[in-house]
Amino acid sequence: MSRELIIACSPFVAGIAASVIVLRLLMGISGARFQLPQLRKLHGDEHGAVQSLSFVLTLPLFVMIMLFIVQLSQLTLGRLMVEYSAFAAARSAIVWIPASLGDDYETENRISYRIYTGDATDEAGNLFAVYEIAPDSPKSEKVRLAAAAALMSICPSRDTGITMDDSGLAAVAAIERTYLAMSPASANNTRIPARLQNKLAYALHNTNVEIEVRHKDTEPPLIRPWPDASEFEDNEIGWQDQLIVTVHHNFALLPGPGRFLAKSTPRRDTTVASPRDVVAERIRRENGIFVYPMSATVRLNNEGQKSVLPYIQSLHGDLPLTGPPEPEEPEQDY
Repeated sequence: MSRELIIACSPFVAGIAASVIVLRLLMGISGARFQLPQLRKLHGDEHGAVQSLSFVLTLPLFVMIMLFIVQLSQLTLGRLMVEYSAFAAARSAIVWIPASLGDDYETENRISYRIYTGDATDEAGNLFAVYEIAPDSPKSEKVRLAAAAALMSICPSRDTGITMDDSGLAAVAAIERTYLAMSPASANNTRIPARLQNKLAYALHNTNVEIEVRHKDTEPPLIRPWPDASEFEDNEIGWQDQLIVTVHHNFALLPGPGRFLAKSTPRRDTTVASPRDVVAERIRRENGIFVYPMSATVRLNNEGQKSVLPYIQSLHGDLPLTGPPEPEEPEQDY
């Protein structure tokens, strides 16, 4: 995962390094020097001053590059969090899929909606049947909630006009209790609950999760009932099946840099074909916010065919945990 993070963040880091070099050149051209005594003298001077022409010409460009560095830094952080969100979603998938939601259909390792998309082979040459889990599945909604919760730190805390359903409101209530337990002093700040709700609402609205299951060819397929349905259901994901989870997120840009980056600058000479502005083409404006789409993919294996101690979580609340009775110890003669 570290290698993928370095590759994903390398363009942003290179842009930050190039911007710092340009800033250093601008400081050299304008003749700016950091002299603390001069700054104190200027601060106490009430007669006014005339700025040099070089400073006036370079200041707007200097400020623009500074904002560009801030935006690239946020993009780097956003890329890191999207990668982490993909891992959190994949980890949630390998935990929720073996569980039971208590709806008589999505029980242990069973998925409500799946679509067969073809076959694939891995690096070792093993053949897999590839299925896509539809987003309407209750278990896939659990995975999407895990991905959105991992992305809350990079989402806007202001009200963006997005509402949440009952599952989102229940999740944000749990997050508020956790936040209060970790920081008891935050109880005096009445704005924190609204900020947390706004962050989760934006994350849920701008985050999509794709779950791909690679089912072993040596096991019964998931597209038709198996003769012994009591042992292996037709929609039951097998032991150690590969789960490939892809998270798509619309990262919110800063208002100023986002508006500037979203504008394409075509050439004036129409006879020469101008190159495509890839960055401007990807940036979109949704609900008054300029967003930059990001995605990350993580592959993990299903944790098991069935739980050793089966547990059930109802969609309307937790049910008591149940498990097989413990075996009695045989009597021994002494």
